[in-house]
Amino acid sequence: MRFIYSSGQLDPEFNPFFGADYLADILEAVAVAWRQMPKPKPTEIENRITSRLAGWLLNAPGFAGELPFHIVPQHELPDINGKILGRLDICFKHLQSTRDYFAVEAKRLHVPYGSGMQPEYAAYSGSDGMMAFIEGQYSQNLPAGGMLGYVMDGETSKAWGGLATRIEARRQELKLGTSSKLTKSKLSHIEASGMQGTLLGETAHQIGYKLRLFHLLLPVAK
Repeated sequence: MRFIYSSGQLDPEFNPFFGADYLADILEAVAVAWRQMPKPKPTEIENRITSRLAGWLLNAPGFAGELPFHIVPQHELPDINGKILGRLDICFKHLQSTRDYFAVEAKRLHVPYGSGMQPEYAAYSGSDGMMAFIEGQYSQNLPAGGMLGYVMDGETSKAWGGLATRIEARRQELKLGTSSKLTKSKLSHIEASGMQGTLLGETAHQIGYKLRLFHLLLPVAK
């Protein structure tokens, strides 16, 4: 692995932490950990799933011990006055930066309730999901972030289509770039490292600078 010191003060496009190598390592590690860990029960709550995923990441040989990151689940983000702005589901904190981190927010999709299955695409794209990145709550001035979709019925292709439609319907709120939509990521080779049905996409957002959001859909085995 290449390592370049970053002070946390670089403009987003010049920050080496957010280059393809580091981002690929993080996303692939998540896909591999998901493949290896015991799968959630259909009714398991989101925070419990994420805590177990973080535990597998923290104990993964060749990741936490070799790469320059702290992995912090349920990481609180205070403002200058100590007010908690949000809580990152998983934070990949650069060891040699005063500020740089890669934030991941997780949402369940295709969730079974007593009344039937709910897609939860609105929650994924809403104020506690994608919009928390767009509004700067989760990664202000940082050029990339990640969304995890735990697809509880395993139907990741269906979830992809539903999210693509929802994201397109909220173009203005999500500040999508002119030609941006949910598309296959340039790092989509990572899909092969995960369970069958793992999908990786990207969207691009203009929020004063270009924000790159990754969308990793993880199937729960039926």
